[in-house]
Amino acid sequence: MPSLPVSFLVSRFPNPSETFIQAQVEGLIERGASVEIHALAAGDAEVLGALRLKHGDKLKAFYAPIPKGFGARLALAPGALSKPNAMATLNVGEFGDDASSLRLLVAAARWRREAPERRVWLAHYGRWGRFATALRDLGLIKGRIATVFHGKDMSAYLKKYPNAYSKLLLRGDLFLPISDLWRDKLMSLGAPQARTLIHRMGVDASRFETKPRTLGEGEPVRFIGVGRMVEKKGFDDALRAFASLRREHAFSNATLTLIGDGELRDYLQNFATSLNLGGVVKFTGLLPHAEVARELGQAHVFVLPSKTAASGDMEGIPVALMEAMAQGLPVLATRHSGTPELVEHEVSGLICNEGDWRALSANMKAIASAPERWAAMGQAGASRVRSEFDLKRWNDKLFERLSGLYALDGA
Repeated sequence: MPSLPVSFLVSRFPNPSETFIQAQVEGLIERGASVEIHALAAGDAEVLGALRLKHGDKLKAFYAPIPKGFGARLALAPGALSKPNAMATLNVGEFGDDASSLRLLVAAARWRREAPERRVWLAHYGRWGRFATALRDLGLIKGRIATVFHGKDMSAYLKKYPNAYSKLLLRGDLFLPISDLWRDKLMSLGAPQARTLIHRMGVDASRFETKPRTLGEGEPVRFIGVGRMVEKKGFDDALRAFASLRREHAFSNATLTLIGDGELRDYLQNFATSLNLGGVVKFTGLLPHAEVARELGQAHVFVLPSKTAASGDMEGIPVALMEAMAQGLPVLATRHSGTPELVEHEVSGLICNEGDWRALSANMKAIASAPERWAAMGQAGASRVRSEFDLKRWNDKLFERLSGLYALDGA
């Protein structure tokens, strides 16, 4: 039986902040697919080299780099206009911002010139699903297109461009939102119910050992958070809540470790100092996965108070929460985006409204004061991840769905 030909369309590959894409790539190869990556920017060359060495000719990567700045794209326009289909890429009525921004012109000029073979396409994020349909309309790719919708593409991007997906929802073949919330939103925008299916971004639960959390006599309660230092992660609220835990709730025997890097790291470190938390809050920066696992293994409670950024940017369902729960950590989270679809209040952790750091602080006090509940909460969370968010199960389903999509066009 010939292998299933799958092509991914992504903005960058490999991308350290999008390891879920790499997990899907490898999962599909393990199930017998031959995979091509088509990316608009190069990623980590060392990781790509290791993937190629591991999977051989079952994995190929192609790049059609698009400069970020409009000026840089404009400088490429004269050469790009000499390529086939160049004028068609500038049809704003047909391709909207992809045409006016010159992204489509540059990508088309740098695309592989071989006649496209029929494959099934998987685009991550709505804007790249739309881009894939444009490439198909231009004859640069061939085959059915599935699009995975995550977080920012369903929040901040739609806030800025409310009609961004109108043509995608007409021309796309399969829509895979990662949460019930996003499925409902897509259908409200006109996505057909029968072709709009929830597809979770899971974790490989078999990689994690579920460890019951206990507190030794005199031992500090160790809170931990992992994620990019950006507004939607809510780490500023975590710091406010932690300061309040020590001040208003008079619970001083606790520490907080924040792992990750990003544009707000310096601000958050200065903010922690201004709250007199210098000795009890640790910022580690980016850590290798093994060191993150070690830090999580020593912690008692995981904290991720996600919230909607001023730009409208929202989470999907944070993978960091899944990984923490798989290891038996009780969690403190917020009613934000798809998080309540993962975390059950008073079962696997405690949830409060997003942006409410006072409620978060009260939840910190409640969970820190009840270590006898940690093991049961941790076990409930691990069971939830294994039953509903296991990567292997969702990769099985992805292979099945893409195989069905490919079969629609016949052998």
